[in-house]
Amino acid sequence: MVAAGILLAAGAMLVPIRAPLLPASERFRYLWVAVAASLAVIAVDAAWIAAMVIRRRRHPQAPRAALSAAGMVHIEDAGSRGPRAWLAPLAVLRPELVPARLIAITGATALGMVIGATMLGLPAWAIVSAGLLPWVPLMFVEGIRKYQHYGMYALFGAIALLQAGHLGEHTVQVIQVFVFNGDLSRAHGVFGQLDFETVHFLWDGFVWIGLGALLLRFGTTNRWLWVAFIAASFHEVEHLYLMFVYKANIDFYVNGGFEGVMGFGGVVGSPFFRPYMHFAYNACVIIPLLFAFWDQTVRVYRSTVLREDAPG
Repeated sequence: MVAAGILLAAGAMLVPIRAPLLPASERFRYLWVAVAASLAVIAVDAAWIAAMVIRRRRHPQAPRAALSAAGMVHIEDAGSRGPRAWLAPLAVLRPELVPARLIAITGATALGMVIGATMLGLPAWAIVSAGLLPWVPLMFVEGIRKYQHYGMYALFGAIALLQAGHLGEHTVQVIQVFVFNGDLSRAHGVFGQLDFETVHFLWDGFVWIGLGALLLRFGTTNRWLWVAFIAASFHEVEHLYLMFVYKANIDFYVNGGFEGVMGFGGVVGSPFFRPYMHFAYNACVIIPLLFAFWDQTVRVYRSTVLREDAPG
């Protein structure tokens, strides 16, 4: 949080964005869209919370069940003794199907592909893709295995991992803004071809809905998950507004409407231009989400050990 705050403060004070801004008379043209987006998100959030309350009443013991079939998984409890006991829950994340030798081979392959792509002078997105692609089959296999054992906890990990990568993309964009002295046309992250509203809308909508599903399953015991869900809800309001403006009035959008609701010169406005504002949104989602994932990992670990130690 401190690092994210320093980056935001430096950007707001030292590197203003060189991009069009709407005149004051135009900023409230689509205020009604921002209000409608807020009401829509509130309605959906209320539905998630109501469903969670109903589920809790029907299945009062459900929140205590940290995994679907914990008895199938063997986790050593040696880490629960000694000075590094707090690291013991990491055993839950240990690969179950993929052997260490295959992981090492995949790592070497990925490194070789990155070096080759770099020597060929390929663009940044191709180099990063070359480093990520060899890991996809392993992650898929392990993800299916984790889901078989832990149910929704596996989805929890997938969302946390993907959102961490998404924040990485926004971090690269902010660094590019610094490097190019606020020239937004040259700051589109690594995968610049995907830097347009439809992709942002779909991605952040997926994260918001995914966190709602996790809240339904784990919300009664995981307070950090609530923080991430609330941040994702604010972010969703922003993208609902931006998606409407992008589709309904492209001229308004390109002439400053892309600042959205909370960006500098937006409907409500703030000291942060769009790249900084959306970096802040994503940081406010992923940081509590990682805390929430760790808390759930600890619960899964403890539940597993208790089930294995239980007589009979």
